[in-house]
Amino acid sequence: MSQERRRYNRLVLSLPVKYCSEKGQEDCYLGVLKNISLGGLYFECPPPAALETGEVLHLSIAATLPSLDLEDTSHLSARGEVVRLDQPKLSTNTYGVAVRFLDDLNFSAAHA
Repeated sequence: MSQERRRYNRLVLSLPVKYCSEKGQEDCYLGVLKNISLGGLYFECPPPAALETGEVLHLSIAATLPSLDLEDTSHLSARGEVVRLDQPKLSTNTYGVAVRFLDDLNFSAAHA
């Protein structure tokens, strides 16, 4: 049995994630972040998941980060490539999307 090897440790959590495709669509959609690392993230989204492997997404994750002494909500944003699409789970009817970051994660406090 092969052991799973990852370059970065994952943080397992559930937060809303907004994703927009770079391929000319102006629409953005919402999913639920399931885990994140410095190398990428995994989220679930409802159908129809009109995403393709290799597609580049702009991602935004809103989270309260009290340990950083910031009030309100802060945002993590990134640009990443879809590396895997998991078929819908019967229990939740959601697709799984694995994304590899193409750039570093960006952090910003909420704008007033």
